[in-house]
Amino acid sequence: MQEFQELYQTYNRMIYHFLLKLTSFNEDLADELTQETFFQVYLSLPKYRGRSSIGTWICAIAKNVCYRYYRKNPIAFQLDTVLEVPDENAADPPLMLVQKEAVNDVLKTIMTLKKKYRDVMIYRLVFEMAFKEIAAVMEINENSAKVIFHRGKDMVRDRLEGISE
Repeated sequence: MQEFQELYQTYNRMIYHFLLKLTSFNEDLADELTQETFFQVYLSLPKYRGRSSIGTWICAIAKNVCYRYYRKNPIAFQLDTVLEVPDENAADPPLMLVQKEAVNDVLKTIMTLKKKYRDVMIYRLVFEMAFKEIAAVMEINENSAKVIFHRGKDMVRDRLEGISE
């Protein structure tokens, strides 16, 4: 129990801030998911094998807790709320609408990619994570995260060009 308390004290703020970003800065939801994350950490601690740092392992649990929440509550996950969309009071509302539709098309296309590409693209574009952070959360090396991102970007471009032709 002492070991768990130390983990909680050491990683609580980091996980909260990680989840804050994943929840589009919804403080109540981030707090709730942080508590659920540490509950899952407590249950899973005997299974920790040490293949990654404990912080990385807890981040992976937090990511899974967050994804599970959004799968169970899909209405809560509005991608256009986590992306910076053009100001609705912009001088050119038709241009703003076109930009918003383009963002939605890109996001819909990203969501059709295989999981590893989708996850890296969402981490990078939506949550603005560095490749080093993505690598740690996904338990891959940083160069792999970069390669997966660029391949995913090419896939999205190819699919979108196929739609527009």
